[in-house]
Amino acid sequence: MLFGKKKCSECGSNYDIVEPTCPTCQHIDENFETRGIPKHVIFLPIYTQILLFVIGWAGLTILGIIVELIIGAVNPNISEVDYMMLINVIRYLGVILALMGLLIPHLKKFKAHFIKAKPYLLGLAGGAALIAAQLVISLVIQAIRPTPSNANQTAAESFIVAYPVISILVIGIIGPICEELTYRLGLYSFFRRINKVLAYILTAVIFGLIHFDFFAGSADAYITELLNLPSYMTAGFLLCLWYEKFGLASSIIAHSFNNLYSIIATLLLALLKKYGY
Repeated sequence: MLFGKKKCSECGSNYDIVEPTCPTCQHIDENFETRGIPKHVIFLPIYTQILLFVIGWAGLTILGIIVELIIGAVNPNISEVDYMMLINVIRYLGVILALMGLLIPHLKKFKAHFIKAKPYLLGLAGGAALIAAQLVISLVIQAIRPTPSNANQTAAESFIVAYPVISILVIGIIGPICEELTYRLGLYSFFRRINKVLAYILTAVIFGLIHFDFFAGSADAYITELLNLPSYMTAGFLLCLWYEKFGLASSIIAHSFNNLYSIIATLLLALLKKYGY
């Protein structure tokens, strides 16, 4: 358990036990290494970690509903793909601004995690691992029962083909940053204070479920959602692993690399179909 306060032996101030130095006098905690605190996990104040998750998870949902109501009132005949574009752009921009605003007082904690090249290179390796793992899972599932893309993937593919530049910015860059701040920096870091295994399991499951369509409709549609779930949960697990071992920069790059690969693959397939291949 990584909850609680420690009293500084130098100035007597109480501070979070996950901090290596006293924030008041900068005195180094001589017993920090013995607590088994992961080196690359960023621990923020507990309320901040909870808010990161709430803003990221609930914010995307609530903004989506608000934008949907506004679009329905202003232009009820809008095409599905244009609707998807507006929903994604507005909600992801809104959420990333809210998350960044919440993190402004803690920016100095992030400096060491983003100034070196190694985490970025490891992030590229993590992205390749994500792609390989999802490919293997997909091949296994297809061998058991041929399964189409789920609702989340189908909607994303339509959006990518119609708006490639916007999709690169939203799905390839902004989306991964939002989700890493929400599910790794917020959710995983919070539960990592309690237990490492619990943090992995809960974050992977919740990350998988946010990509699950609970209103799929038919039985076949629900089966499709269930069969696609292991791929998303595996991605959630691997991103937690990369965050734990190599830091937030690595998990963001891994997530972004995976999404950009999917965008490029979708655009290439669409181009091949257009020319009859």
